[in-house]
Amino acid sequence: MRYGFLLFILAACTSASRPVEIGPMPYQSGGTEQFFLPELPTWANGSLSAQCARTLSVRFLDHGPLEKIHALTFNQRVELQTQFNRKWKERYAAGTGSLTPQEEAVLFLESLEQVKGGLKDLRFPANLPLNVVWWDPIQDQPFAKAWLQNLGNQGNPVVLISLCTDVSGIEAWINAQNLTEYSFFSMGAESLGPTAMNGSLQGGPMMPLDAFFPRERTTLWVAGSVPAEFPSGYNVKTLEDPNVRKKR
Repeated sequence: MRYGFLLFILAACTSASRPVEIGPMPYQSGGTEQFFLPELPTWANGSLSAQCARTLSVRFLDHGPLEKIHALTFNQRVELQTQFNRKWKERYAAGTGSLTPQEEAVLFLESLEQVKGGLKDLRFPANLPLNVVWWDPIQDQPFAKAWLQNLGNQGNPVVLISLCTDVSGIEAWINAQNLTEYSFFSMGAESLGPTAMNGSLQGGPMMPLDAFFPRERTTLWVAGSVPAEFPSGYNVKTLEDPNVRKKR
């Protein structure tokens, strides 16, 4: 009986020291998911105005929690989304084709820290008359280069806006057209968002022109109708082939 008790004690000790397999540790959220709106499905990731499918999947931020928790202004929130989307595209393209939730959280926190520190990607001239040009419908037009050269030679800053591609796509086109000497500014689809300056959600993604380009100093150049993604109230001029104008 005594030996049986000792064997029971030894067996219990052996069982207690045996390692237990618990599998991989689950991902523990840092709470950054609350700052994102749902990602657009592929079929909806485009612009009817520009008749395009976007070249990137824009990650939209939820402005409400950002304003409440981090006290970011509207411009800072747009800046944060722009920086995040650019980092996200760079890391996504350089990796295996996907990012883990942990990696996306790190990108968000990196961008948030930079925005709070005053770092800006969206830098535009202040207190100057501006020419904001809707770039999408003219990028393939043979007159686009000469027209933009003429506009740039008039002296006021020129900003190219795209609803279809990001800034890197616009800049690649500028380089291909040998227009780098004009130092054009640009704003791409990574800055689109469904939140207006007053905090209300719109029916679709909007380009936040009114956050960066004062109406009283901005001329908006469009080919055809003003896109639904642009805010109203700007001085609008029609962009067209100069050769067509001469024939009239």
